[in-house]
Amino acid sequence: MDRIRWRKMRRRYFRPNYFPRARKKALWKWKSFFIYLGGMVLLLVAMPALLAGGDVQPVDEETEHGKAVLPPLGEEILKVQVYLVEQGEIVEMDLEVYTAGVVAAEMPASFHTEALKAQAVAARTYTLQKMLSLGGRGCASRPGADLCTASTCCQAWDRGAAQTMALNSMAEFSGAGTEEVIIKEISAETITTKGTVLHYYDRVTAAVEETRGLVISYGDEYIEAVYHSTCGGITAAASEVWGQDFPYLQPVEDPYCSHSPYYRQEIRMDLTAFLAAVGMSMGDREAVPVLAGQEPLLEITRQGASGRNTLLRLPPRYPERSLSGTEFRSLLRLPSTHFYWTTVADEIVFYTQGFGHGAGLCQYGADGMGQEGNSYQEILEHYYRGAVVQPNHNTP
Repeated sequence: MDRIRWRKMRRRYFRPNYFPRARKKALWKWKSFFIYLGGMVLLLVAMPALLAGGDVQPVDEETEHGKAVLPPLGEEILKVQVYLVEQGEIVEMDLEVYTAGVVAAEMPASFHTEALKAQAVAARTYTLQKMLSLGGRGCASRPGADLCTASTCCQAWDRGAAQTMALNSMAEFSGAGTEEVIIKEISAETITTKGTVLHYYDRVTAAVEETRGLVISYGDEYIEAVYHSTCGGITAAASEVWGQDFPYLQPVEDPYCSHSPYYRQEIRMDLTAFLAAVGMSMGDREAVPVLAGQEPLLEITRQGASGRNTLLRLPPRYPERSLSGTEFRSLLRLPSTHFYWTTVADEIVFYTQGFGHGAGLCQYGADGMGQEGNSYQEILEHYYRGAVVQPNHNTP
C-alpha cells in the first residue's frame, strides 16, 4: 500500500471525526451566540463608567444623604463649612473650590492676572483665619459655619466659578454638558455671551490654581486679610475702622487706584432727606442755620491718620449726637468715610474718596499694580506691610 493511501485510511479509521460538518455548524452558532451575549453583558457593565465623564457631579465612593460628594482637589484636603444664604443651609466644600467662588464674586474677573492671584491669596487667608477647626472665630451670624456667603458679614461667593473650579480639577469632567450647567448658575443680568463667562471663570480658576496653598502670615499667625474696592489714594489703618490696631494694617500711600470709577465722587442730597437719614426732624432744622457755602449741620471731631472721618457730631451744639465715621457712612450710604461736604441752597454735597472701609488690600490698586508689572507677592506685601506670602503649613 502506497504512503498516500495509508494516510487517507489512517485519518478515516484511526482518527474518526467526532464533529461532522452539520455539528460544526451548530456549534459555531452557539459560539456566536455566547460571544454576542458576553459582549452585551460587558457593554452594560462598562457603559455607566464611560458615561460618568459627561455628568455634572460624578458619584464618589462616599455619599451623604444620597448626594455625591466631590473628591478633594489635589493634595489639599481642608474643608470649609459655608452657610449658603440663598439655600439656607451649611455646605461643606473644598477650600480651593470655595476660594474660586470668592474671587469671582469679590473682584472683577477682567482685572489683571496678578491682581486676581493677590485676591485669591487674601481670600484664602481670610478663610483660614476664620475656620473653627483651626481655632478661628467662625461666622458671627451663623453658629456652626466657618463663613457665610453674605458680603456684609463674611465674603461674597459665586457658585458658577466654584463649580468651574471643581470641574476643571477633575480630568474625567471634560465631557459634554459641563458648560451648560455652569451657565445655569449665572444670573442673566451678569452675562453677555457664554464664551465670555467661561473665559472669565477660567481666568479666576487659573489664579486660584497658580496660588494653591499660599497664605499671608505675620509672625506665625494668619493675618486679618481684609480688603476693599478703592482706597482713593491712601489706605486706612485698622484702628480707624474697627478700633483695633494691627501692625500690618497701617495707612499706605496708593497711587495705583486712580482708574477706579469710585476714586472721586460727588454725592448730592436734599437736606430734608439728609435730616431724615440722621434722625433729625424739621424742627431741628429750624434750629440750625443753613447758609450757602457753610457747613453748619456737621462737625468733625476726630480723623484718622489716613484723613478718614472717625467721629462726627451732629449738629455741633448737641454733643450727645456724636456718630462714628462708619455709622455715619452707613446711615447716609456713602461710599467711604473719607469725605468732606458743603451746603448749596437746599442741598448738602459730599465729596468722597474711594469705596469701602479702606483697610488692607485695595482691589483697584492691585489691578493698577499688576498693569505696571508687579507680581501678586509684591502687591500683597505693599498693602499688608511686614506680612509674608508663604505656603500654608496648617493642613490635616
